[in-house]
Amino acid sequence: MTNHIQPGDILLFVFPKNNPKGHEQEGIRPAIVIVPPKENSRYPVTIVIPLTTQSGEWAHNTKLYRKIPAGEGGLPQDSIALIDQVRAMDVRRIKAYIGKVRSDVLEDIKKLLIDLIKEC
Repeated sequence: MTNHIQPGDILLFVFPKNNPKGHEQEGIRPAIVIVPPKENSRYPVTIVIPLTTQSGEWAHNTKLYRKIPAGEGGLPQDSIALIDQVRAMDVRRIKAYIGKVRSDVLEDIKKLLIDLIKEC
């Protein structure tokens, strides 16, 4: 499966438990692939943006969060891309393929991530 991972794929991952407990995503959840595994890298990892179905006042921050409607990329529920929780995930943590977001959705997410990094 790792040879076929593409940017924009939504994959179901097993996010590790956090110790100590924090606000990072954990458990089995979907994430959008930003950077697929690179050939000849030390370990096969992919850079992802985790998704959540939870919402709140925080979700109105359009610099950090991108809403994705149900049905987009095979998502069964409205979801939010957590740009501020970008992370590398070992491909062995992939449970399943869900779908793929449209290119305009992926470009929006990448732009938000680039803008977040530029602010540092």
